[in-house]
Amino acid sequence: MDTTPEQPLAAPAAGPAPLGRDELELTIEKAVFEGHALARLGRHVIFVDGALPGERIRAVITSRRRRYAFARALEILEPSPDRCTTPCPVFGVCGGCAFLNFAYPAQRTMKKGFLQDALRAWPAAADKIADVLSMETPEFFRNKMVYSFGGTADQPVLGMHRRGDFHAVVTAEHCVLQSPAARAIIRRVLDWAQARSLPPFDERTKQGLLRDLTVREGKRTGQRLVLLTVTAPHPDLAALPEVLGELADTVLLGFSPAAHNASRLTGTEVLKGSGHIEEQLNGLTFEIGPTTFFQTNTLQAERMFSTLAAWADELRPRVALDLYAGMGPIAFHLASPGRTVLAVESHAESVAAARRNQQRNRLLEIEWVTADVEKTPEAIFARQPDLIVVDPPRTGLAPKAAERIAAAAAPHLIYVSCNPATLARDLPVWLRAGYAVERIQPVDMFPHAYHIECLVQFGRAG
Repeated sequence: MDTTPEQPLAAPAAGPAPLGRDELELTIEKAVFEGHALARLGRHVIFVDGALPGERIRAVITSRRRRYAFARALEILEPSPDRCTTPCPVFGVCGGCAFLNFAYPAQRTMKKGFLQDALRAWPAAADKIADVLSMETPEFFRNKMVYSFGGTADQPVLGMHRRGDFHAVVTAEHCVLQSPAARAIIRRVLDWAQARSLPPFDERTKQGLLRDLTVREGKRTGQRLVLLTVTAPHPDLAALPEVLGELADTVLLGFSPAAHNASRLTGTEVLKGSGHIEEQLNGLTFEIGPTTFFQTNTLQAERMFSTLAAWADELRPRVALDLYAGMGPIAFHLASPGRTVLAVESHAESVAAARRNQQRNRLLEIEWVTADVEKTPEAIFARQPDLIVVDPPRTGLAPKAAERIAAAAAPHLIYVSCNPATLARDLPVWLRAGYAVERIQPVDMFPHAYHIECLVQFGRAG
């Protein structure tokens, strides 16, 4: 039975958990997906913030449910040997990291455990999980961060949302996830905004100008893109390229009126440069715009996609089908002389960018189809792909899409998962269709967070 908050352990028939007083001592059994630590009080489960596996703590109950409770660690009575000091002074307050205080080798073991827990109903599959591909240096790895504005015009703040409070912002001036150059960008933008008395946007009052700042970096190319999202035009905004100077190759304004969600842009204006940068994965070049979806960890994306390409080379497909293809990183890694790659993506702008990147990389073997996966033209499946690669969003596969893929009965299937829960949900679809799990390779794309991605290779029996 799952021990994550979505599917907590059932309470015994006697009724609510006998938690007694609000404060209690607990021993942490393990970490569970979504960043909580799990402790038990008899047969009852308590999800704890601020604790690590193996620790004995003093905690306070923060909320109760009929079958479980949430708590916050007040004091670490017996710390884990893997607890470590953090380089970030706002860790625990900032919502950006969950495990920056947990030694990185222990994080790798923990994340493999997340997958094992998710797949424990299928021991034959769980036994195929390899050790996590982790980073040699798990700092400054993100190639994209979106920093929110907070505070006031006299004292603006630029950073991440406070843990548990979406309306509060914690400074990212010491953040170790993106590069030191990103910190310098934050400092310059804050000084400029304060000098010009440019007001941060307040989501509660719907007043203010500055919404957020996106920094995108080419880890292989050294190029940087900065997008400042505002609620309306303002004469002082034209000075942003001068403020950033050599720190940004291209600078844009994004417009998102006060009534909209910040991520919904009604338009953009290029203030400097081309409006995009380039990044490379395993020697392949990609054009990255302000809103382009791209894996946020370049180094680990290279390892994941090179692993996928190596598996495909072993399988030697004549026709490979890439579903949820995005702007083409998987299709590009599948491309090989003598092999046809069919790529299906619903987002027309991503397909247009993919075709530009395809020409840039001179990959002639890829054919693009703009369609939802569940509405993929029957003629595509009629090409009888030997290998289907599926890279769905965190929500996993829609039932109709899963049915169509299973009905295609390709000899080989590779599922790229970024969520153990939806992987476990979708797994029975492939098992019922006659597939068996052949290997699972986890990849740590997000050090210090609870997320884990993995490649799962299936083969059809017979």
